[in-house]
Amino acid sequence: MPRFGIYVHYPYCTHRCPYCDFAVSTAPALQGRYTDALLAEVALRAPAFAGRPAASVYVGGGTPSLWDPAEVARLLAGLRERFALAGEAEVTIEANPESTDPARLLAWRAAGVNRVSLGVQSFDEGVLAKLGRRHGAAAAEHAIRIALEVFPNVSVDLIYGARRSSVATARTDAARLAALGVPHVSAYALTLDAEVLAEEVPLARMRREGRLPLPGDDDVLAQARAIRAELRRAGLRRYEVSNFGRPGFESVHNRIYWAGGAYLGLGAGAYGYVPAEDSAATALRYGNAREPAAYLALVEAGRLPTAEEDPVGPHERAEEATMLGLRTREGIPLAGTPPGEVDALVRARLGVRRADRLVLTSRGLDVHSAIAARLLP
Repeated sequence: MPRFGIYVHYPYCTHRCPYCDFAVSTAPALQGRYTDALLAEVALRAPAFAGRPAASVYVGGGTPSLWDPAEVARLLAGLRERFALAGEAEVTIEANPESTDPARLLAWRAAGVNRVSLGVQSFDEGVLAKLGRRHGAAAAEHAIRIALEVFPNVSVDLIYGARRSSVATARTDAARLAALGVPHVSAYALTLDAEVLAEEVPLARMRREGRLPLPGDDDVLAQARAIRAELRRAGLRRYEVSNFGRPGFESVHNRIYWAGGAYLGLGAGAYGYVPAEDSAATALRYGNAREPAAYLALVEAGRLPTAEEDPVGPHERAEEATMLGLRTREGIPLAGTPPGEVDALVRARLGVRRADRLVLTSRGLDVHSAIAARLLP
């Protein structure tokens, strides 16, 4: 059976960053009660994934580094009891610099975590202030150093295109990570879609009201290219639109998403994807109740905490495979792709034919959404 991934959402944060639209809560963080609810949800959802080996566990949030490491250990033990979670499975936990310390890192390792993802975002104090982050550059570097002492596999998130961001700050951020020896980096442009993001996202509201000047599109693209150049010099390959890694350090969990694989979503606000029984059947994407109180009430009553469901038929899966595949270095099969469009992409140096696949070049990856729209039926 194909492998699947497990995503666990821990929604609690000490504060909400002004650009965040994730399912987070600043209420007092729950520890054992939340773990109990997650394990109860596992029992409810496990039959849909029966017989499949789990290739990854990703504990995201929120701020999972606020979770008691003993509870993280209890959760992972429960997942191992329920699923065929191999010893080589990738097990990631997200952490903020201000809540990362040697004791927690060692406790996570003892629990079975083998990868840490640090939300650094930038080393520039002005950019960090505008993003509402609670750590400074020194704390971020310290967290990276101590994490690398415990885990060979450390990923760091960067945000560019924010207020006070520039080509210089972007280049410096990437160069600093390269100098520290970080083997994986995820670099994202700040996205504030004022028409989509909720009213409680302060930066989106300010953008909608014209009170938040941000770098222009050309400047944002130049920042992205500066980051790529620095990471490439350090041996980190761009293997997906926003992700860079040394060989062997690419994210196993995210590759499951990009390949259209199944994943079990657990926790408040988590999403999951239940696979189709065969190529002609309909898969199901579900989303859990976002508010922790509502999530807990449903699970503790013995009910699935599903708040939304989206059937995914064969046609939708084919479209998603095109959109997601174009984001990666593996690309998409040439079979079924309009030959004229492929020829045009190759002539424009936006794509290349590699064996029997179409793979976008670096320039092509910068406009992958527009290319995918041209290639969809």
